[in-house]
Amino acid sequence: MLKNMFKNSVKKVLPFAASAVTTKPMHSGEIYYMWETLTSGLNLFSLVETYMMNTSDTELHLILEGIIKGAELTRINPMERMLKEEGFTVPPRPPSKILQGTPGTGQEIKLDDDEVIRDLIAWGQVLLKHDIRAVGATSKDSLRQVFKDIIFNDIKMHGLLLALGKRRQVLYSSPPATAKDNSLNMGEVATLWDELGARDISIVNLETYIANTKDPELIKVLKIGLNNVVLPQLKQIEDLLKQEGFSVPARPPKRMGQGPPGQVNKIILGDGEIIRILISAMQVAMYHHIESFTMAIRPDISQLLVGFLKTEIKFFEQVISLASSRNALYNPPVVTSRQG
Repeated sequence: MLKNMFKNSVKKVLPFAASAVTTKPMHSGEIYYMWETLTSGLNLFSLVETYMMNTSDTELHLILEGIIKGAELTRINPMERMLKEEGFTVPPRPPSKILQGTPGTGQEIKLDDDEVIRDLIAWGQVLLKHDIRAVGATSKDSLRQVFKDIIFNDIKMHGLLLALGKRRQVLYSSPPATAKDNSLNMGEVATLWDELGARDISIVNLETYIANTKDPELIKVLKIGLNNVVLPQLKQIEDLLKQEGFSVPARPPKRMGQGPPGQVNKIILGDGEIIRILISAMQVAMYHHIESFTMAIRPDISQLLVGFLKTEIKFFEQVISLASSRNALYNPPVVTSRQG
């Protein structure tokens, strides 16, 4: 299973390697996230090898080896290559620790297998939150694709570790929220409630933005966000909470049709402002989905939130495309290490 997963990751990353031709310098935000993605991968490499030297558990070793291979293929190799293409010197890779002895005989600090699993899950949560910020900060399509490959590979590895932790009963999960079998835990209920509230705010904002513009192309994109992203996700969350025995709040009143497009009573927003506000809102939403995902224990909740994330990224890319065509992006300054 792990081998197939990493083969698929390689197939996604390698075609990009062949066609990655820099047409213009990247902006400083893109360079920052590339650098942080590379260095966090190098740190993860050292950490996981240290864990390998602290356990002789065969099943855990298989997952640890998979994490190292995945970090190298989807995180370290692409970032090293792309930074070099931009003219930057990359830091050296740390020396391997697995040549310093035999598995399970780590020196100085000894971790038990349960601690290794919990530490890896915690590290994965941190990396996922970093990765989604990188997706949201990137305007270059080819670079964003690399970050997307990284985050969905990390999501798979997080799922494997979570399943192992549940099976071994080593997770410190929140208490059950109800007396039902396989109940949502307190953390899952809290994060779903936050997701529900965020959809209500999105409905209000999107309908307000639609009322603020007469631009047919922008109205089309805004309605896609409302009808294809926000409302379907809201219904999924409402249905899930109701199935678990919780009451859900009433939806906000509709504001569509209260006046002709482009007319509101007080503050008028420009089309570029609407686009930039929408991008910022989706960056927050993607981060929120990942934060919610890292709190989820039940597989169906994890799958629901990953689905939300995929839909959000797809819509985000539509808005980025529109923003690029309108020169509406406020990117950080362009940077390059090249002279001249």
